[in-house]
Order: sequence, then C-alpha cells, then structure tokens
Amino acid sequence: MAITAYPFDDQDTTENQFSLWARELQDSGVADTFGGTGFRVSGGGGGMAVQVQPGFAFLRGHALSSTAVETKTIEAASSALRYDRVVLRINPSTNLGSIEVLKGTAGSGVPQGLTQTAEGIFELSLAVVTVQANATTIDAAMVRDDRQYVGARTGVWSTATRPSGFRTYKLGFNTTTQSWEFWNGSQWQNVVASTAENSSQWNGFTLTVSTTQPAGTPTADRIWIQPIS
Repeated sequence: MAITAYPFDDQDTTENQFSLWARELQDSGVADTFGGTGFRVSGGGGGMAVQVQPGFAFLRGHALSSTAVETKTIEAASSALRYDRVVLRINPSTNLGSIEVLKGTAGSGVPQGLTQTAEGIFELSLAVVTVQANATTIDAAMVRDDRQYVGARTGVWSTATRPSGFRTYKLGFNTTTQSWEFWNGSQWQNVVASTAENSSQWNGFTLTVSTTQPAGTPTADRIWIQPIS
C-alpha cells in the first residue's frame, strides 16, 4: 500500500491533496456569524431576480470569495409552483467558483437537489426561492435562507485572556471560572447557568430541591429533596 505525506519542500501538492487536507480543518459553509450578511440572498429588488451579498465560504476545502453584491436572474415562472435553489459552486475541472441558480421542477414540491462530489463539482446551498405560478417578481417573502456555516472551534482562556474578533456563539473553557462559556453577541454567558431553577419535571413528578419545605399542599406527583449542609 502506497504511503503519501505532504506538504514538503520541493514537492508538488495536487489540488485534490490540498482539498483533502483543508476539508479536515474546517466544515463547508459560510464564514460568518449565524444569520449574518455573508452570502445572504434576498428578493424584493424588482423583477425575477435575487441579490446575493458579498461573503467568504469554504466548499470541501476550497475557498470562495465575493466582494460585491451579485444579482442572479430567476427563470420565468411556470404554470405550477416550483422551488429554485441559489448555490455556491466550485468546479475543479474549470478551476472556477461561482454563484448559480438551480431551477426546480414545477409541481414537484421539493427544491432542486445539490451536487456534492468528493473531487468534482461541489455545491453549497444559500437559499431556496419559492417561484409562485405565473409570478412576475421575486418578493422578499419568497426567499428562504438556507445557509450552512463553518464550524466554530472551541478554545480555552482565562477571563483576562478571552479572545477578541470572534463570532457569535464562540465556545470555550474559562480557566478562571472553571466553566464552559460562549459569546451570545453582547456578553460572555455560561453554558450552564450559575443559578438554576429549583424545581423541574422528572418522569411526571415535580422534583424540588430546597433547604426549606416548599409552599403549597403536598401532592402525589411532588418530590422534595432537602440538602443537608
């Protein structure tokens, strides 16, 4: 069995080798905070068209970048409802990345499928467009966000060395507080709250943990646990 290792000095690395290496480091997806503007698709700009915002994405280890708003035409409506799909595409045979519209089948009830091969064409869905029968415009409500996002790597830090420049829901372990925490968009928040409700449901019973007897009349579906210091 042949053993291959790369990259090394004075050694060519093929496109497929690089892709195999890079795809293990990052998921395919848009490199942005969940719900951000990166490659966001919208309608309502007039006529049978959608607008795709600039963005950066990984597709099976390849990078695809757009630095301007791209307008993509939706083919004329059919006599029956159809679902088109807006995708990012890489094509190693042509060495190109692009934004494409996959026309759905009228009356099928499902969006056009994706092509995701191991070495050839690979597509990443950005949005599903509902093309109403005999429509003449694509309204904002007709575009459903379908983006996937790159993985958020976990980290470890102290309260003083928390990272900067991170995206929403960045997850890591805080050695100062000895707890897992994430950035919720405005502040760091513990994965497990420091204080929790003292009562919960367990197999149909109300389980209450309290140092004093809970108020109310005891019933058959209540369990009270009293901690002893």
